[in-house]
Amino acid sequence: MDEKMSTQHEGLQFFGRVSASVSHEIKNVFAVINEASGLIEDFTRMAERGMPIQPERLRKAANAIQGQVQRGDRIVKNMNAFAHSTDEPVREVDLVETLGLVVALTSRLADMKQVRLTTGVCEPVSQSANPFDLLRLLHSSIAATLETMSAGDTLAIGVKPVDDGASFSLSIPGKDAPSVTLDSFSSLAQAMNASLSKDEANSTCELLLPAARGSV
Repeated sequence: MDEKMSTQHEGLQFFGRVSASVSHEIKNVFAVINEASGLIEDFTRMAERGMPIQPERLRKAANAIQGQVQRGDRIVKNMNAFAHSTDEPVREVDLVETLGLVVALTSRLADMKQVRLTTGVCEPVSQSANPFDLLRLLHSSIAATLETMSAGDTLAIGVKPVDDGASFSLSIPGKDAPSVTLDSFSSLAQAMNASLSKDEANSTCELLLPAARGSV
């Protein structure tokens, strides 16, 4: 397999992993809705038999369904945004918005590690980039960082503009800078001229993404 085919295959694998994760989340939404609707059906049968129904229990079941519908809507919107990241090879990308999407797409992975994932300090910044590759880069960085963390930890990710590009910071509040390497996504990082470095003074790991050549 040549380098181009390998890169395409890695991209397809990433798309598949994210799609599978999203489908699991949607399945969980359906499971909760199914359980709540079952309770409402039970209450209906009780009413048909003349048995008293506690309004609070009925309200709780209805609220559970409404909450899951809202959750499902957010999941689908995120998946839609992820799918459309493949529309254009290069465009101006809002990095704060992209970071928020990546955090949402990796939340299930963090939950499995029993780690809390949150956005840290974010300053407005945009950059010309391949949207799909940028999502892959950030997702890979977060996944690699999660592998170094313990249950109960919190991972905060922020972004800010720097000279000739942008810097994404990864930190674990209360702990030293995470020890992350590019080993698992070195080819992608190299293609995007991205680099990782530790900022020991601020206990962060910085993912530097230089501006594309010819961009302002």
